Amino acid sequence: MLDSLSWEVMNATADDWESLHQIMSRVCEFCGQVEPAAMAELIATLVDNGLMEEMQGRIVQSTDVLADPIDFWFRMTPMGRAV
Repeated sequence: MLDSLSWEVMNATADDWESLHQIMSRVCEFCGQVEPAAMAELIATLVDNGLMEEMQGRIVQSTDVLADPIDFWFRMTPMGRAV
């Protein structure tokens, strides 16, 4: 079961590849302000858990996403859709 923040992150990536900034913009509409570091950490966790994937198939570290957010693009996986 996902918490509301995780659900909104997943929902933001349901129809297309999205960058950290695009995900944050969508999530903040529904959940209020979220720090970029916390969002990057959550995305990395969702990727680690197989619920999201990075476009180039890279292992995702939150620090890397924060350092170059436009270089990382994410979407929901089939397993993420099932959840």
